[in-house]
Amino acid sequence: MLADFADGLSYLGNAGYWGGFIFAILITVPIALIPGISATLVMALTIPFIIISVDDPVIGVAMLATLTGIDNTLDSIPAILLGMPGGATQVTFLEGNQLAQQGYAAHTLGAVYAVSALGGIIGALMMALLIPLIKPVVLAFGFAEIAAMAMFGVAMVAALSGGAMVKGIFAACLGLLLSTVGPAGVTLDFRFMFDQGWLWDGLPLIATTIGAFALPEIIDLTMTRKPLAPPNANITYSEIFRGARYGLSRWPMTIRQSLFGVFFGAIPGIGSGVIDWMSYALGIAFTKDKSQFGHGSLEGVLFAESAQNAKEGGQAIPTLALGIPGGRAWAFVMLGMLAYGIAPGPRMLEEHADITIMIVMSLGLGNLAVTMLGLGFTRQMAVLTKIPYPVLGFLIIPISFLAAFQQTGDNSALTIVLGGAVLGLLMKRYKWPRPPLLIGFILGPIIENNVINSVGRYDWVGTFTRPLFLVLFVTAIATAILFTKFMDFSGNPLPGANTEDPKSTPVPPAGAAPDAPGGLAKRMEGITWHFTEAQLFSAAMMVMMGYAIWESSSFSFFGRWFPMGLASVSFVLATVTFFREGFGAKTGEIMDIGIRSAGMEGARAAGLMFLGLLSGMMLVTGMVGLQWAAIAIAVAGPPAMMQNRTGYIGGAVSGFVISLLIYFFFGGILGSEGFIAVLWPEPFLLEMFRN
Repeated sequence: MLADFADGLSYLGNAGYWGGFIFAILITVPIALIPGISATLVMALTIPFIIISVDDPVIGVAMLATLTGIDNTLDSIPAILLGMPGGATQVTFLEGNQLAQQGYAAHTLGAVYAVSALGGIIGALMMALLIPLIKPVVLAFGFAEIAAMAMFGVAMVAALSGGAMVKGIFAACLGLLLSTVGPAGVTLDFRFMFDQGWLWDGLPLIATTIGAFALPEIIDLTMTRKPLAPPNANITYSEIFRGARYGLSRWPMTIRQSLFGVFFGAIPGIGSGVIDWMSYALGIAFTKDKSQFGHGSLEGVLFAESAQNAKEGGQAIPTLALGIPGGRAWAFVMLGMLAYGIAPGPRMLEEHADITIMIVMSLGLGNLAVTMLGLGFTRQMAVLTKIPYPVLGFLIIPISFLAAFQQTGDNSALTIVLGGAVLGLLMKRYKWPRPPLLIGFILGPIIENNVINSVGRYDWVGTFTRPLFLVLFVTAIATAILFTKFMDFSGNPLPGANTEDPKSTPVPPAGAAPDAPGGLAKRMEGITWHFTEAQLFSAAMMVMMGYAIWESSSFSFFGRWFPMGLASVSFVLATVTFFREGFGAKTGEIMDIGIRSAGMEGARAAGLMFLGLLSGMMLVTGMVGLQWAAIAIAVAGPPAMMQNRTGYIGGAVSGFVISLLIYFFFGGILGSEGFIAVLWPEPFLLEMFRN
């Protein structure tokens, strides 16, 4: 085996390996910087080319491994600089975008590059050490245990909802419920499809994420008509390297978070979005001052980014050692290995040690290479935070719709994105945290499918009495309760507290009489019922959940137990919120960003203008097609919103960039032979007239 390892390391002196390595970086970096384009799509684009063009399996598989690690560093850039989060960058967006708004974009990205490089290297090293030992641990996680880990992820994110625990749990249940849309896996009940064929595969992740998370932020920031960062933002190289030095100085934390990421990455089915939030929760648990989180915390960004890069090494472990893909990107690596005639599994180290060691080296080297590129080009990218946001917004909006379209292949993506945007804006407006919604949506199929598979093997009693399942389930509940009880994210002292002594207890204001017996009853006398605007949203959620209960009652047992249970719990939570709001209860600090344009001069007029532009885009889409509508809104948006010279120049530049993207990327690379064909659908208004 040692000789095989040496043979593998000899590829470091092979020009062919370095050519493939550089090609993987050069093709991934520009594509991965496009908001909404994930590593999975990049690998889907490149894997046919690699398999056809690269004869040596060591080089081919190493190239695919390089692709998996690069995106985890690059996807933080649009989340921080543009307010465009992806499925695995919710924490980075939540904390990092607020830091960019405060003028710390360059410092934040420098620190992210440093911990990402360390995390990637730690993940690669742990992969090499654990592959021979991990088999018993991974095999101990059956269907029930994977479901329990997914429940743990939902519980943790709900617990991080801060001052909106009831709303956070509701949002998690709503996300789980949305994940049930489509045919049930076992019974083929057509759940919540309303005779719409485009829901056959359920709600697509990219379009749903863009709609509920990305588009509301873009709309909100565009309505401000200001740059993201203040004029005095420091985006010099010295600031970037100062951030990198700070990131390196946090190496003990990075090691801790990275090991956490490796462990959870090694559990098949636990996705990036879950690891993102669970590593964030772990970091918070080790932090004394928790008031910083949710308001732009660099520590919070580093907690998540350390684990994100390390988890690639963890996901490689079940892929190589057991032949079970650890994640979507590693499914493509395994596909490439099978195409080369390499069977991953327990004998991987014995039969293909050279490939294993080069996967390790490629993961580490890829992270280092992207870090160096990032340090060199971050200053130029950080300048984006000083550009008035309408210029960026009307560049990102068409890209978002185009990216969502590529997942569905038809205009249904527009419906999903717009519907998600309405829901996301309302949740921002009325302080309902959205992160639990996304995590629930991602984890819903994992929980439901694994529970059903486990029941099929062990029955209901056997499933829920497995020792490891019970341990994980109880740990999830206990951890969520502890987070809820002991963690105050607001940082605000209790009324009457001695702010100089954080351990002091609240004291009544001077001149106040102590509580007499019956004092609580007297205070209750002053509470009155008032119908508020916020209750309209709560009432709408009650109606939606009531309908979901009624609709799911027509499904078969295995098709209805999950959605009906979720809808019932959600109905109770929405009802509780409705009455709490009626009695004047206020929502505390939540792990989300509210409406940033609220109260700004001209925000209402800007909102109406934006609505008109978006409606115009939909009209042009219906008449001549999405590609032309994307160009039209990119050109017309900035001048319409800004009405100055910058707006006209921005519109011209945005239109030019979108035209190039459509022609060379979607029409060129994706539409070329051997890659994914882009078939633009017929304009739907023309179809209606024809019918």
